[in-house]
Amino acid sequence: MVRGLARAAAVCCAVTALVAAPAAVSAAAVPPAGAEGLTAGQLRVGAGGLKVLPEDPDPAPAGGVVTVHALVANEGSARSAAFTVTVVLPEGATPEEQPDQSYFPQNCAAVDRTVTCHYPKGLPVDHTATAIIPARLSADATGVLEGGTVSVAEDSNPSDTDTASYVIQVSTG
Repeated sequence: MVRGLARAAAVCCAVTALVAAPAAVSAAAVPPAGAEGLTAGQLRVGAGGLKVLPEDPDPAPAGGVVTVHALVANEGSARSAAFTVTVVLPEGATPEEQPDQSYFPQNCAAVDRTVTCHYPKGLPVDHTATAIIPARLSADATGVLEGGTVSVAEDSNPSDTDTASYVIQVSTG
């Protein structure tokens, strides 16, 4: 009986290792959907299916308006649950809706430099979603504004978050 249990455990563990290993190798070898053109430093790998694909906005002059695009992809194996994207603007940038550009989706809400957007329908596998956040740069902003982040988490599991950083280049002129 003891020998039979030991043999069953050995077979179970060998099968588990054999099944798990190829998935880990193939997941690492295949770039995520929508990752074309990203450098290795920009690719993010988190614990869940929702991933942030970092994207620096176009440069803008001090006192001007920049548009932050917070791109999220579902790299999992099933449609995500409802999820929330949180965009933290770097010091020197303030969220500001424009007459010709509002937050997208429209349910985004800003508190100080943090904008939170909710996606109630989830995201299908291999699809992306983008939160669009217009922001005003301070009149005395110079150089590169660092410290901006984009985070995503399913509402049903907010502790499983993927986060990536971005910078805003302040143009001269």
